Amino acid sequence: MVKALLIEEDAEARAVAERAFAKAEMSVASAPDYRSGYELLRAERPGAVVIGVSVPDLHGYDLCQEIRRDPALQDVPIVICSAQSYPADIRRAKELGADEYVVKPYAEQQLVDAVWNAIELRSTVFRVKFWGTRGSIATPGPETIRYGGNTACVEVRCGEDILIFDCGTGVRELGIALAKEYAERSLEVHLFVSHTHWDHIQGFPFFQPAYRAGNRVNIYSLHSPDRSLEKLFTGQMDGNYFPVTLDDLMARLHFEELSGDVQIGEVKVSHMHLNHPGLSLSFRMESKGRSVVYMTDHEPYHKLLGESQHTKKLDSEIDAFAKNSDLLIREAQYTDEEYVTTRGW
Repeated sequence: MVKALLIEEDAEARAVAERAFAKAEMSVASAPDYRSGYELLRAERPGAVVIGVSVPDLHGYDLCQEIRRDPALQDVPIVICSAQSYPADIRRAKELGADEYVVKPYAEQQLVDAVWNAIELRSTVFRVKFWGTRGSIATPGPETIRYGGNTACVEVRCGEDILIFDCGTGVRELGIALAKEYAERSLEVHLFVSHTHWDHIQGFPFFQPAYRAGNRVNIYSLHSPDRSLEKLFTGQMDGNYFPVTLDDLMARLHFEELSGDVQIGEVKVSHMHLNHPGLSLSFRMESKGRSVVYMTDHEPYHKLLGESQHTKKLDSEIDAFAKNSDLLIREAQYTDEEYVTTRGW
């Protein structure tokens, strides 16, 4: 049974929350003020803490910061409850360490859901969602309904950081979802492009967050032998192919050509070259002892070049890059029969 600690000065709000937790069969300990609540938190070590913030007394935010500074408590899930519904207040609460924010008055189930969401957020290092799983060309229709028909796009979240791997046609649906989620606040995303074949970049012109001023889109990949990463994206949005050019986008775009690891919040992203026509990368994300590897469009060296000490060494390096990952994202483009006529693709 999950135990929640409720720190709430308002007696009526405290009663509502206690009733909500009882209905959800969650154990609850209550404190009527911040100081006694903090002492109870250190003694009880609950599964989550709910802090009621009264206006104009905003000491609940101070308590939130104090919890995050305490090494013994810094990972406890925190839910802030406040009558302040302004986006700036919600953003401030999360910047100070809150995992979820509930506006008073709230429905009982709304509070319970927020607590479970906060627990999941703190216990799960990486949250992964597939927005596009196809290769070569988008294939919508009844035959692809199980996994979808969009081309490569995977969203990975770690805390508040949003990482996107490839921007095939699946990035359009992701962009629509992000635009709704961040309708009242600015958004920053980190887009890692494995390579610039069509099925890995063709959704970018339809990525809604790139059209909104105040947003920031960071794009990471390799430098092509004959043109920069920015020029590659500029080229596919040339006026001959698309009515909106890259310069027309209102978000701030930052292009970074990779030479080493990238640190994004608590996530370290490293990369490795793959065996694929042109330049292609695999990415490895690591945080808090967990790891996810994104590795598409790779043809094992021994399959293409035959068995030898050289191909064995190259394949072992690829294996080592993915070794001990908690999640390995790989492709399954061709069957053994199809591979006979598609070697080297």
